[in-house]
Amino acid sequence: MLYTSYMHTSRRRSFWRFLRRHLLLIVIIISLVAASLITINWFTNSINTLTAERQAESAAELARLDAEIQEIVEQRAEEERLRKLAEAKKTAEEVIRNPSQAAQTVDASSCNVSGERTDATQPSVLVNKKHCIQPLSYAPSDLVTVNGATISAKAADDFQALFAAAQAAGQPLSVTSSYRSYSTQVATYNYWVSISGASGADEYSARPGYSEHQTGFAVDFANSTGSCSLDCFGTTSQYSWLQENAATYGFIQRYYAGKENVTGYMAEEWHYRYVGPTVALDMKDKGILTLEEYWGLPGGDY
Repeated sequence: MLYTSYMHTSRRRSFWRFLRRHLLLIVIIISLVAASLITINWFTNSINTLTAERQAESAAELARLDAEIQEIVEQRAEEERLRKLAEAKKTAEEVIRNPSQAAQTVDASSCNVSGERTDATQPSVLVNKKHCIQPLSYAPSDLVTVNGATISAKAADDFQALFAAAQAAGQPLSVTSSYRSYSTQVATYNYWVSISGASGADEYSARPGYSEHQTGFAVDFANSTGSCSLDCFGTTSQYSWLQENAATYGFIQRYYAGKENVTGYMAEEWHYRYVGPTVALDMKDKGILTLEEYWGLPGGDY
């Protein structure tokens, strides 16, 4: 027993002597292991963070490039559309000077789908790609010229009031187009067919007998000098003023973005249609943007 006890005591003493002799080494080893673990963890986190940053930067760069490409595509498409509009206008003016170039191109035998809102003499008439003017070559008998616009006398007083109110508000307007005859529309449409074919022409121009301008109730606006018209007009303060006030005088913007399938036409911020104050204000109060939706009648393509 004494020998066994002695041996245990001796072993403990030897262990503590070993521990004391090698304590520094043990501490160094433990420290190195801990430092290695910390370093590995830091390095791993750094790599993960850097990888995430690189991925985010790459995604942002790709999104930026996609946006630039889309902007270039849209800009070129818009430039081409405006070029064709300018060419169509020029050709139409040439044909007006030489009416023999205009030919009748549309058959009026079945061009009013609903059979409603057909009286071209009234502001309630509906004209779109499914509702033509009847008769097709109709011309208003009460046309007057007011502030540069040739329009129906039924719209003249309200148009004068609108024009004066815009002037008083510091938002003077000018008119780039108003009444257009059937023969003028024939010339315009025929030109588009020569450029883009019938299907392409239908995207940009009303067929003869299907244009609101022929009723005498449609007006195309520009800023006071006429330097900002067509798509440019939507960026002007005059356009903002019309959006707020045109309904008071019976006028509505006829074609809005997002309503192409309803009206059959692309957005035209410059094109306003007289429907009378009662209808225009009711549409504004109800948040209805198109005559097709307001009257519950079909529109869209031919």
